[in-house]
Amino acid sequence: MKKKVLGLMSCLLVIISMGFTAKAYAAYQTNYIDFSFTIKPKQKNSYTETRYRQTTDRDRAWFTQLTSSGEGWMTYTRFWLEKSNGENVSKAYNVQAGGAKSFNSAYSSASKQRVRLTAENNNYNNASYPCYGKWDEETAYIISGRQLLHRP
Repeated sequence: MKKKVLGLMSCLLVIISMGFTAKAYAAYQTNYIDFSFTIKPKQKNSYTETRYRQTTDRDRAWFTQLTSSGEGWMTYTRFWLEKSNGENVSKAYNVQAGGAKSFNSAYSSASKQRVRLTAENNNYNNASYPCYGKWDEETAYIISGRQLLHRP
């Protein structure tokens, strides 16, 4: 009887451990969340809804991909992460319309925080235009120095 109970407890422990591992892995999947907003004139900010960035690793990359811009193909728009109170929690990066995904690190102040993707025109002018793309507040990628590493 003791062997049966120990065997069942061992099986239960393995199942529970597998559940925690799956949950931890799922947290660092790279998601492709659509965004769509109008870039405002004179570098006024536009932004998405907030998402929870659960990592404490500042090198766990967030990404932006600008698939389309009303300003034109191969033009740039500036993106960064910020909290809903307007505090910047990453550097700003110019992302090219129709270009590759831009993976970037965040500040430690982005750890375990709700953050949003924020954008502005990279030029100070009266232009206003729509832009569309995808983003994720944390991905399965790590930035080490200037190199992007994959670590699921």
